[in-house]
Amino acid sequence: MSAPDSPLDRGAPALFGAESPHSLVLRWLVPLRFLAAVGQALALLFASQVMRVELPYRALWLIPTATVLTNLVLVRRDWSSAQARILAPATLSFDTVLFTALLYLTGGPDNPFSALYTVHVAMAAMTGSASATWLVAGLSAAGYAAVFRWHETYHFWHGPIAPGMEIGLHAVGMWIAVTVVAIVITYFIGRITNTLRAQEASLRRVGEIAARNARLASLTTLAAGAAHELGSPLGTIAVIAGDLAREAERSPELLPWGDDARLLRAEVDRCRGILDRMSARVDRLGAADDAPLRAGEVAALLGEAELGEDAARVDLELRAAPATLLGARSDFGEMVLPLLRNAFAAAADGSRVRVAVECEGDRVRVRVHDRGHGMSPSVLERAGEPFFTTRAPGHGTGLGLFVLRLHAERLGGTLQLTSEPGAGTTATVEWPIAPAGASSHES
Repeated sequence: MSAPDSPLDRGAPALFGAESPHSLVLRWLVPLRFLAAVGQALALLFASQVMRVELPYRALWLIPTATVLTNLVLVRRDWSSAQARILAPATLSFDTVLFTALLYLTGGPDNPFSALYTVHVAMAAMTGSASATWLVAGLSAAGYAAVFRWHETYHFWHGPIAPGMEIGLHAVGMWIAVTVVAIVITYFIGRITNTLRAQEASLRRVGEIAARNARLASLTTLAAGAAHELGSPLGTIAVIAGDLAREAERSPELLPWGDDARLLRAEVDRCRGILDRMSARVDRLGAADDAPLRAGEVAALLGEAELGEDAARVDLELRAAPATLLGARSDFGEMVLPLLRNAFAAAADGSRVRVAVECEGDRVRVRVHDRGHGMSPSVLERAGEPFFTTRAPGHGTGLGLFVLRLHAERLGGTLQLTSEPGAGTTATVEWPIAPAGASSHES
C-alpha cells in the first residue's frame, strides 16, 4: 500500500519530474536533424542540377536518408531520462560518423563545411556529460584527421560560385558554415539558459511552498497542542465556576459573586470556542472532498453551507455555463466560504454581499465584494498575516485569510484583496481547475 499523498503537497511544482539535459538535447536534436537532412538534400540537388558537379550521388543520398529514418524512430515516442542518457550521445556520435562520411565523399579537408563538426561537440556539451562530450569530440577529431588522409578529391571547391564571378565557392561555403554554427550554438545556448532559469524558478517555488507548508504544519501542531493542553485546566475552571454560581444562588452572602462566576464560565466557553475554531480551520485542509463541482451547483453548495440567516444576503453571479467544471467541491468551499463569512462580518449592517464566479481558460476566479467600512492601506497590508484581526476580541482568530492564502498557493492559485475605506472590500481568489479525483488520497 502506497503512502497517501499529503494535502500539504498538493500544488507543488513537479520540479523533480523536469526533463534532464539529455532529454532536452534529444528533443532538440530531432528538428535540428530534420533541418540538416533538408539542407543536405537541397545541397545535393543544387550540385547535381545547377552546378552539374560529378559526385557519388547514390552514396551521398544515403546520408540524409539515414538521418531521416533514424529521426523517425526518435520522434515516435517519449524517451525516459535513462534512455535519453544513452540515445543522446549515441545519436550525436552517429551523426558525427555520417558527417565524416559526407566529408569523405565531397572533398575531405577541401569541404568548407567541416566547421559543422563544432555543432555536434556543442550539442554533446549541452548534455552536461563529460563522457558524452569527450566521445563526440574524439570522433570529430579522428574523423577530420581521417578525411585528411582518405577522401575523394574534387577541384570544384576552389572555383568560382558561378561563371564570371570572383567569389569562390570555398569562401561562400565557409561563410555559410560559420553562420550555421553561430546560429545553432547561440540558439541552443539560449534555450539551455532559459531552461535553467525556469528550473531555478521552480526550485524557488518549491522552497516557498515548503516554507508555507512548514508554517501550516506548525500552526496545526500549535492548535492541536493548545486544545489538548488547555482543555483540562479550562474544564477545571468551568467546573469551579459552575459550582460557585450554584453556591451563590443558594447563599445570599455569596450573591455578588454569582455574576462573576457566570462571567468566568462564559469566558471559559469562549476560550474553548476559539481553540475549537483554530483546530477546525487548519484540520479542514486535511479532509478533501474530491467530488467535482460544476457552476450550476454553486448555489446549492452555498445553501448547504452553515451560513445561517446570512445566506439570504448573497447575490450570486455566475459567468460560466452551468455545466462548466470548477474543480473539487472541497477546494471551492475552502476558498469561498471563509471569504463569505468575512464579508458578512464586515457588512454588519445586513447589506448584500456579491459573489461572482467565472472561468478563464483552466482557472476559476471568484470575487466576493462586501459593502462594509473597508480597510485602510495599513490594515490591508497586514490582512492575511497569522493572528491579525480587526474584529472584536473573541470574534476572530486572525487565521482565516492566512490559511486560505496557504490553501490557494498550494493549489497554484492566488488571493488578492482590494479595499476602499467607506466603500467596502473585494477579495479575489483564483486557482487552476484540477480534474475530479486529482487530489484524492491513494491507497
